[in-house]
Amino acid sequence: MRLCALFLALATGCGTTSYKIPAAELQRLASLPPAQRGQSVRVVQQLSDADVGPPQPVSAETQIVIFPDVVVYDGGYRRRTVGGWGPHANTNSGGVSVHSAGGGGGHSGGHGLGGGGGDGKAEAVIIIAVAAVILVVAAAVEGSRDDGYAQLHPMHPLYLTGLDGSRAVMPLAALDPDSAAFSRYAIVRSTEGPWHWLGRAALDREGFTYAMYTGLGTYQSADGSKDSGPATTIQLGFFPEQHIGIVTNLFFGWRQNRELETLFETRYTLELNGYVAQAGPLHFGLYGGGGGATRLEDGVVGGNSSSLALQGGALVQLDFNTRLALTARLGQTYAHDERMSEAMLGLCVY
Repeated sequence: MRLCALFLALATGCGTTSYKIPAAELQRLASLPPAQRGQSVRVVQQLSDADVGPPQPVSAETQIVIFPDVVVYDGGYRRRTVGGWGPHANTNSGGVSVHSAGGGGGHSGGHGLGGGGGDGKAEAVIIIAVAAVILVVAAAVEGSRDDGYAQLHPMHPLYLTGLDGSRAVMPLAALDPDSAAFSRYAIVRSTEGPWHWLGRAALDREGFTYAMYTGLGTYQSADGSKDSGPATTIQLGFFPEQHIGIVTNLFFGWRQNRELETLFETRYTLELNGYVAQAGPLHFGLYGGGGGATRLEDGVVGGNSSSLALQGGALVQLDFNTRLALTARLGQTYAHDERMSEAMLGLCVY
């Protein structure tokens, strides 16, 4: 479903009217005076329009009401009341319309003639091609949708989703700290009131990330010769906060050996990324991790090898979009009892 949504969003140019307000932003807004909350609201455009019920539009002339009449839907019965929302709701204050949505070290591969390098390379080329298509689609979708700040009317309706899956509707001005703390997120629709786009937010790494790098690497043959060849890394991971992330890497590299045959290298590693400094749009960081490495080499005795792989190096990132960044990786890997170098450039999608 997520993949279908990505292609649909790409085809429609992310022309949805639904925007998500994260929980942290709701809590920030609830701490502001009601009349000031709409001046700058962090919103993220969704891949598809959310089904949050009938429109409840406001206009520029709509008066700010902190305690409006409330309609609560309880067990199929409609009754007028006033009350908060959440596990500690006070039925004598606040204003919401609520309905329930349920609860809720190196080792040689033998001394015989090596082999399989050409087949490994052919398979890697197919995987790289598929990964590149996914990267283009993901970058197009994430790069085109609005992710930043909008100016709203204080009475703009918020469609809240609670920690237990329940839902509520209330004006932005009526949001209280308890309701914000109980909400996982809120949805707003740009068609339901005055909407002024203020601009994109800074690079936001939090959440899942997908990246692909390409460049050059050095590889040593079983006959002792060392030379460079193409290198590609496909990366998938998660950043729990802006500066630190855990990612998995699938690395492919190859070159031609002295026998005019293929030397193929693949690695599967887990690494920690840390961005420690920033100068304008440039971000500087380090990476380090480990995993396994396999080398297949055609035409050379003892050419096949498997070993532990340890890697580390530097990251230089240029951000140009809230969700996209151009990143350079400069590092070294120790595997097969040798030290290899890599220099790669790639695109990260957050």
